[in-house]
Amino acid sequence: MKILVTFIAALVPMVVGFIWYNPKVFGTIWMNETGMTHERAKTANMAKTFGLTFLLSLMMAFILQTIVIHQSALQSLVMNDTSEATKKWL
Repeated sequence: MKILVTFIAALVPMVVGFIWYNPKVFGTIWMNETGMTHERAKTANMAKTFGLTFLLSLMMAFILQTIVIHQSALQSLVMNDTSEATKKWL
């Protein structure tokens, strides 16, 4: 189950990027500021771009999961929390 959730979490930055770089939101401003053109964008290898983006998002999701779980366990040790919810991480 954790793996499925991690893969879904890796899709979140891509969804946010689709919204953020939409021409109706900030896409046109971004293209003007970076000097990107529609012709240049059409020549890009989208499979490579989205594949690399998903791979890096997946790495970020795995790392953040580890950090968050570690911090939860650390907090429960410091706060002397002995509930069943925190025992599974210790």
